[in-house]
Amino acid sequence: MVATIESTSVADRVAASLRRHGIPPTPDNYALWYEYHGGRNASLKHTIDAIISNHGEFDENTLEDLHLCFFSLAREKKAIRDTSARVLETLKEVVFVASDAGADARQFGLALNDFASSAFGQRIVNLQQLIEELVQESQRMAGQSEYVSTRMRQSADKIERLEQNLEEALRDASLDGLTGIANRRTFDQTLRRLAGETMNSGDDLGLLMVDIDHFKLVNDQWGHQTGDLVLQHLAGILQKSVRGEDLVARYGGEEFAVLLPRTDLEATVIVGENVRQVLRRELQQGSANNTVAVTVSIGAAVYDFGEPLPEWVARADHALYCAKQAGRDCVRSA
Repeated sequence: MVATIESTSVADRVAASLRRHGIPPTPDNYALWYEYHGGRNASLKHTIDAIISNHGEFDENTLEDLHLCFFSLAREKKAIRDTSARVLETLKEVVFVASDAGADARQFGLALNDFASSAFGQRIVNLQQLIEELVQESQRMAGQSEYVSTRMRQSADKIERLEQNLEEALRDASLDGLTGIANRRTFDQTLRRLAGETMNSGDDLGLLMVDIDHFKLVNDQWGHQTGDLVLQHLAGILQKSVRGEDLVARYGGEEFAVLLPRTDLEATVIVGENVRQVLRRELQQGSANNTVAVTVSIGAAVYDFGEPLPEWVARADHALYCAKQAGRDCVRSA
């Protein structure tokens, strides 16, 4: 009865919140606010409280970002990996037990065989016949146990291979095939996660949007193979210019994105300027007798708490556009 009253109370608060903020009562929105009012998810509660205190709006984009951040596919993937690990461990335990059972059965057969061939057994024919039958049965049991053990070992090996394939598939699905860095999908997922964490912690979160200047001319003049080398080269420079906790991703085409946790706007611009200068000093090899110089334009922006994520990315993109308008090969901030 108490649990029913408590659930009703939470449901009433959810309905009131949806009405107060003008939020459509969709299943996703209801689940989000039920979790918020239920108090079981401290990070979610802190994030929504931060949006409310900053007078942010719970529009469609914000609600989608919150839902994807706190009810994301990453948790489902983790559940798959955890389940696979548990199945594997269980199979290994069963194999161990089956192997022991097989060993015990074989040992039992040897003992009975010795007893049947003893002088005592030779004097009592009926008893000897009975024991011989028991020996045969124990041998059959041992063989069956060995068969089960072998099949279970094969199953355990198969589960282990499937687990490795799952990890490889998850890794391949998260990386850009050409440059080996994170792809757009991974960027979007990490963007939501880090935005939620930064609203929870109060730390800054920087974003760089990096675009290769006149990349079409590189492809037209030197060919797409050289263009691919340029993309790979820039990806390597970006990776070397950030910390382990930062994320470098290929955003699309010749555009890259860099997420910088716990980095304010001034430091974000410094990272971008360092990338620009390193790349400008280097010459990307174009062919045996020719080289092609490459520069980049960079836009920088820091996340505002409660800001819809597409607007944040758009601000960084606008700063990138300003860098292009300023003559390229420079860094501009939003």
